Amino acid sequence: MIFEVENYAAMREALEKLCYYLAENDVPSERVFDSKLVASELVGNVLRHSGGVAKLCGEITEEFIELVILSSMPFLPPKASARADVFAEHGRGLFLVDSVCEERSLTDEGGIKVRIRIRESK
Repeated sequence: MIFEVENYAAMREALEKLCYYLAENDVPSERVFDSKLVASELVGNVLRHSGGVAKLCGEITEEFIELVILSSMPFLPPKASARADVFAEHGRGLFLVDSVCEERSLTDEGGIKVRIRIRESK
């Protein structure tokens, strides 16, 4: 699934469709929630910090949900995230993303790719 996201209304619609797609493919509700959280944070960062249009690509591959977020304007988050100070007003999003994702990397196109494990390893 690929969504062009120009604003927050389009982001809400894309997230709703992504969640529906995941649920229809028997992804547990906890992982649907995690995917929505991650996509919301990363797409929101593109809209907020780059001023560009985001492209959200989502698919299920074997045991992972893979999300790729591309920006029409260059935008790269820090490689490592850190827990924000308890009184900080910003800076928690990337830490939350990294806490629910198996991995976060950059694509050859300059996008951000995350993988969320669908089911816990035994």
